[in-house]
Amino acid sequence: MKWRDRKQSSNVDDRRSSSGRSGGGGRGLPSIGTLMFLWPLVKPLLKSKLGLGVVGIGAAVYFLAPSFMGSGGSKPANESADNEQAAFIKTVKADTEVVWGKIFQQAGQRYPTPELVLYRDATSSGCGPADSRMGPFYCPGDQKVYVDLSFFSDLKHKHGAGGDFAQAYVVAHEIGHHIQNIEGTLDKVQRAKQSVRGTEGNALQVKVELQADCYAGIWAHYQQKLFGALEPGDLEEALTAAASIGDDRLQKQAQGFAIPHTFTHGSSKQRMEWFARGVKNGRIQDCQTFR
Repeated sequence: MKWRDRKQSSNVDDRRSSSGRSGGGGRGLPSIGTLMFLWPLVKPLLKSKLGLGVVGIGAAVYFLAPSFMGSGGSKPANESADNEQAAFIKTVKADTEVVWGKIFQQAGQRYPTPELVLYRDATSSGCGPADSRMGPFYCPGDQKVYVDLSFFSDLKHKHGAGGDFAQAYVVAHEIGHHIQNIEGTLDKVQRAKQSVRGTEGNALQVKVELQADCYAGIWAHYQQKLFGALEPGDLEEALTAAASIGDDRLQKQAQGFAIPHTFTHGSSKQRMEWFARGVKNGRIQDCQTFR
């Protein structure tokens, strides 16, 4: 994908230097067990000014050392490459803003742009704690897309889906969920799930995910039309990514066989087909998975 020297989105909350396993940049309060263990050592120090000073210094070191030492998240092996990847994702985000902005404008509406949150290891979201093991996700509670860049390394090395446009497809899919949120689809599905059994709920969720794949295809269609950014092999990279994270593929990798009624995202074939459907004509009406 041609992306260098192009506009990057400014609607990004880059938390990579402040996120971490604790979900924040500093240490929390010590546990009660820790306080009980230290109390016999601390109590005698409280009886003198010198002792109070020692306790004060110790407390400062405990709470402030993480900030001075930059412990707000694990550093990537190659920080330069990490920053370049972040720049690419911000460029993709900017493209989604332009594409969906124009689509909404043509319908006489304003596109409410979601915020992109880049983090490392863990952070907090409007939908609860966010962890890198969850993969990229959209939170309707705060209308933000959360991405830990390490996911794309897993996508390439564990699932065989490398290439920059594979990454672009993933981001565009999550933006697709934002479109569904605006349309009211996510709320309708959530309400419907409350009155059906587990397998029926799974089937509804599959429709949600396949529609988001189709919306990602619509973005790719107009991204090429508006920016001419696609290069040979880009669409194949996206299709490979869609296939690599199909439920049947993932289940077979994990346990050697697939259980269709437990699918929540759709099979590899379905994900590829719905993405391709969006790419073909770029029409919202072609993405009606709920029919």
